[in-house]
Amino acid sequence: MGKVFKALICAGVMAIAGAPAHAASAGPSVLVVDFDQLLTRSAAAQSGTAQLHAKFDAQSASVQTSYTSAAQAYRTQLSAARAAKPGTPPSPALQQAAQRVEQIQQQVQVLNQQLQQAAAYVRQQIVEHARPIAEQIRADRRASVVIAKGSVLASDPAADVTGTVLQQLNSSFPQPSITPPQQPAPAK
Repeated sequence: MGKVFKALICAGVMAIAGAPAHAASAGPSVLVVDFDQLLTRSAAAQSGTAQLHAKFDAQSASVQTSYTSAAQAYRTQLSAARAAKPGTPPSPALQQAAQRVEQIQQQVQVLNQQLQQAAAYVRQQIVEHARPIAEQIRADRRASVVIAKGSVLASDPAADVTGTVLQQLNSSFPQPSITPPQQPAPAK
């Protein structure tokens, strides 16, 4: 009976000693993805940025030039109005210059809104295409969850699958659209 007891104890010790090695080989149960890197370093992000520059840089420069001219015209008219004797009503030229500045400011706002919507649409597409890739990696590695690195205080570098997601994202989704889908018109 002593030999059987010793054999059982040895088997139990071996099983316990082998458990951590088995658990370590299974990999992390939580994986992390750095979405900031995906949104800046991916082929889709770089392509989207280039498309946005191509579409909006010329418009932005044109509006900036118009604004500079309109602001200068307004300042000139304002100086003339200040030099006029007190009580003189504002000249039509001053009012027109002020209106022109306001119109261009509205154009700037519209252009900025269009740029922001297009950039948000590019980011949305990258996230939508990265999600199934991250899910497949999670399943392949038998992890419980994949979370954004920005929402983690600390993590094991072995749990970071950003490089793998980035590589697969680059091959499956190299070029996003910068034209958001049209919103349905409100019902009247």
